Amino acid sequence: MTLVVIGSINLDQLFSVNHAPKPGETLIADDLIEANGGKGANQAVAAARSGLDVRFVGRVGDDGAGAGLRQGLVDAGVNTEHLITDASAPTGRAVIFVEPSGQNRIVVASGANAEVKLADVQPLLDQMGPDDFLLATFESPLDTVTAAFEEAKKRGVTTVLNPAPARTSVPDSLIKATDIIIPNEGEATALTGIDTVDAASTAESASALCRRGAKQVIITLAENGSYYANADGDEFATPAFNVKAVDTTGAGDTFIGGFLAKVSAGAGIEDAIVYATAASGLAVSRPGGQPAIPTSAEVEALLKEEL
Repeated sequence: MTLVVIGSINLDQLFSVNHAPKPGETLIADDLIEANGGKGANQAVAAARSGLDVRFVGRVGDDGAGAGLRQGLVDAGVNTEHLITDASAPTGRAVIFVEPSGQNRIVVASGANAEVKLADVQPLLDQMGPDDFLLATFESPLDTVTAAFEEAKKRGVTTVLNPAPARTSVPDSLIKATDIIIPNEGEATALTGIDTVDAASTAESASALCRRGAKQVIITLAENGSYYANADGDEFATPAFNVKAVDTTGAGDTFIGGFLAKVSAGAGIEDAIVYATAASGLAVSRPGGQPAIPTSAEVEALLKEEL
């Protein structure tokens, strides 16, 4: 089984601040961490560290940042044969303000991520089949993701969409071509128009996504865990692990990578979500996004301790 991840990949600059800057305000940060990042790259690393065979397709600039990001994926065990160096665009960047609570504010300059085309993904799609997974986010071009998902469904590939950053306008064709959609509560609100703030509205949002064509929905809810529903009417909630959040930057990405690693290994949905919840809990208890992503051994140790 193989997971193919379509972008994105960024160099992150994480500023530790007492609060996010207000209009016209200049802050002196308490600390600065530069780290490899990008939602897709984080998800690829999370899946690889939990034992899944991962192939990453995307673009970086012909610059030092791009070379470093490529090496970071290689070091994590991710196949980068289809990571293109694009001399016409810079490597993506993200500026992240992290508050003492662990909450963050993120601004992304897409750079080469915005240049990813279906033609970049096609060689991998041609090798994929029913045992494989295709994962994408909205940090990659929407038309590329939609076309790739439609192509993947012709081959029986399981498609997984993390609809982040939040978008209010998403074609029905993409939702219908999605087997598993994994938004957080804000992204679910944007997709459905339902203010996803409590158990009832979360269930309503998940049902709305199933009606639009998604086969399975997992809405991640930060310290409130997650909610699962599918088109057959099954549903359940999973609580979060009790951890002290230091930096939530890679929480959702770690959840998704861990979840797919366990599902691909044959775990049931509920067990895979519990594993993913533990993985994301460990990630938020550490500083940095991608550097905080745990290995499978670390996750299993936490599960043994807590369960």
